[in-house]
Amino acid sequence: MSFTFQQSRRPATLLLATAVTLLATLSVTAAPSAAATASESAALQRAAEQCGPGEICFWERNDYVGTPWRWKPQNGYRDLPPYLHDNVGSFYANSVGCFIDWDPRLYVKVALGDYSRAYKYEGKFGSRIDAVRKYVDCHA
Repeated sequence: MSFTFQQSRRPATLLLATAVTLLATLSVTAAPSAAATASESAALQRAAEQCGPGEICFWERNDYVGTPWRWKPQNGYRDLPPYLHDNVGSFYANSVGCFIDWDPRLYVKVALGDYSRAYKYEGKFGSRIDAVRKYVDCHA
């Protein structure tokens, strides 16, 4: 009879050990997520500090690093400078606008508050953008 008792305790002990290990793993896994959120928040704050009211700012690198190229709606249509042509790493929009890829012809409407800290990642539009113009002119 004690043998049966020992058998029934072992699975319970094993189950408890597995649960403790799983909880420890989950708490360790959650930490990088919080760090990633803090990193994204810091990057967005950096972008907001560099991009003035009524501007859309473009950076060659991810995470708004470097000196932004700035565009305002009153500038009208503008080709992106050569270093940003098909090469926008990040952008931050304090204005509405229209991003353009000429080949194939594609228009992307940008709303106030839109942003991307990795705009080329996995084929996003930052690897295709050629120009920017007013939101109201965002059509062929």
